[in-house]
Amino acid sequence: MDAPLPLGLLEPLTESLPSLHCGARGDDSVAGSPVAFTVVQRPSLSFLSEASSKRGGLAARYGLVSVINVVNHQILLNLANSGWGWSGGRSNVFAAIVAAVPGYLLSRHWVWEVRGPHSLSEEILPFWSLAVVGLVLSTILAEGADRIFGSGIPVALASLVGYFVVWVAKFLLLDRLFNRSADRLEQVATP
Repeated sequence: MDAPLPLGLLEPLTESLPSLHCGARGDDSVAGSPVAFTVVQRPSLSFLSEASSKRGGLAARYGLVSVINVVNHQILLNLANSGWGWSGGRSNVFAAIVAAVPGYLLSRHWVWEVRGPHSLSEEILPFWSLAVVGLVLSTILAEGADRIFGSGIPVALASLVGYFVVWVAKFLLLDRLFNRSADRLEQVATP
């Protein structure tokens, strides 16, 4: 009877690899070898099945779009604040307005995979309303950091804190709204 080799701490590292099972010498043993080995395929890693699920993939795409949006925002914020000498608040407003356009388009098309005409009431207004809430909060914090610490890293960090507060609520609300919008578009397209 075959018994699995104890892999101990290496098991998480070897889940996607075949496992070796060791048994007493029998019909399937190699000549001259005291032990016979049988290769059995292990199941795939559990996080892969979660990531491939609709919700896991959605969260991963939302996170990636958020990273892209934060990078765009921070580049524009630092350019305006440190490069052009604008105040923290003014720089943050500029960066938020410019970075929100690709953020909306990436969210709609790639994260929630909505195609077709844009819905003003179900997509555009909610997205931009949440963007304004994040903008107001992050601008207050960025302006405060600028007045207390001066330009640069404190302004960027304050802006990030403001947006992070809104980030999770934005995901949950947009998930509901974009899914409703996608369902509406599917109903219109289905004869």
